[in-house]
Amino acid sequence: MTDRAQTTLDFAIGMSVFLITTAFVFTFAPGLVAPFTGGQEAAPVVANRLADDLVQDELAVEGDPYVLNETAVQALPSDENALRDDLHLPATTFVNVTVEGANGTVRVARGAAPPPSEETAVAWRVVTYDGERGELRVSVW
Repeated sequence: MTDRAQTTLDFAIGMSVFLITTAFVFTFAPGLVAPFTGGQEAAPVVANRLADDLVQDELAVEGDPYVLNETAVQALPSDENALRDDLHLPATTFVNVTVEGANGTVRVARGAAPPPSEETAVAWRVVTYDGERGELRVSVW
């Protein structure tokens, strides 16, 4: 049996491992929950969810996703607050829904245009509108 106690070297190695592990956790733990903390970080998720919902359910021809029903597209409210309510968004979120034709001409635009000073998340979906290829763009800020 040995009567050896903890040496200074044992203590230094143990404390070094503990401090490095603690520093690692405090450095990277906030990044693990950052995508779920709301604010502008959530805007890309909201834009993609809205774009998918619009082209697959809300504005799509029954049973034919990505083919937009012209009547449903025209029925989108042009008033910002009404559009936000129709899309079930909080009052602090702003949205713009735009349908462009094949040559880039704007066919339908609802909601205010995103201000250049704001950080904006945009989701695009290729759709068929009025019998031609088009693009649905959802901007959220």
